[in-house]
Amino acid sequence: MSTKRSVILKGCPEVNEEGTASEAIKPGYLVKGVSTIAKQTGTTGSVPKAVALERDELGTGIDNTLQGSGTVSAFYASGDQVKIGVFKSGEEATMFVASGQDIDEDDLLESAGDGTLAAGTTKPIARAKETLGAVTVETALRVEFL
Repeated sequence: MSTKRSVILKGCPEVNEEGTASEAIKPGYLVKGVSTIAKQTGTTGSVPKAVALERDELGTGIDNTLQGSGTVSAFYASGDQVKIGVFKSGEEATMFVASGQDIDEDDLLESAGDGTLAAGTTKPIARAKETLGAVTVETALRVEFL
């Protein structure tokens, strides 16, 4: 799997920067809130397709793997203004899958309750666009929103 640097892969989600982080948030995480932003903790109901975006205007990606020393961190710290994209059906993004999942192409995905996604058919919000197999660590995945 190649290194993914962008959350938005296809489409034009509604982007806003109205809220501040209440905790550390990684770009590619499912989030909740308007003025206060946190990782999405809901797992049983419908959740908005709101995803923390990378700070591309600062040269950051979805993680720090390609950051040089002394550059801006890719992650949002508590108190940071969070850039969010709200996605519509058919749009694609890079998101993170929880550790312990076994993901195949076209699997339905739902909130894992910690900002990541998990395989599930109860309240799916996206489908996998690639096969990861069994993941033992949180892993980036291309998804298409339902």
